[in-house]
Amino acid sequence: MKRTTLTTFLIVSLALAASACDSSSATPAAGDKTSGGRASAAATTAGDTKQGTTVDACTLLEPGEVTPIIGKNDGGRPTSGVGDSVCGWENPDTYHSVTVSVGGPGTAASGQIKDEPGVSSEPGPDGIRFLSGGVARFAAGDRDCQVQVVTGAGGDDDRSTAVKLVGLLRDRI
Repeated sequence: MKRTTLTTFLIVSLALAASACDSSSATPAAGDKTSGGRASAAATTAGDTKQGTTVDACTLLEPGEVTPIIGKNDGGRPTSGVGDSVCGWENPDTYHSVTVSVGGPGTAASGQIKDEPGVSSEPGPDGIRFLSGGVARFAAGDRDCQVQVVTGAGGDDDRSTAVKLVGLLRDRI
């Protein structure tokens, strides 16, 4: 399940890469996390969208926000994927996971994401687009972002959880 989920996420992300993400990517080094979760994310990213700097996706969610969704997890680690910063939280026993991808400045011009040719999506609340594999794509300021929730519940439960996370993430990016 883990490999299938990751493969699906990567395929969808790559399909969006051509026009949805900044061509310059900078993924934080492993262990390069600011402690303190949300407070640190707010402090270090307050001007990021305007200044064009990278947002550290691993600082955007606190442990108390991820653990109720997937159970025990690795605390969030930078991972590969499309976007300026990608972070994944994974439960090693169940392979349930949450992945956050933050695109570069200007990847969602005017705060809008656009449909990509050949990529099937469904509309969700507040401008969210649901892609296959449990991916919710959304604009945060002028950044094209994604969150993927993978649990045993799947389907509507994962989408509902993703919508809640999008609300948190938009306020922090």
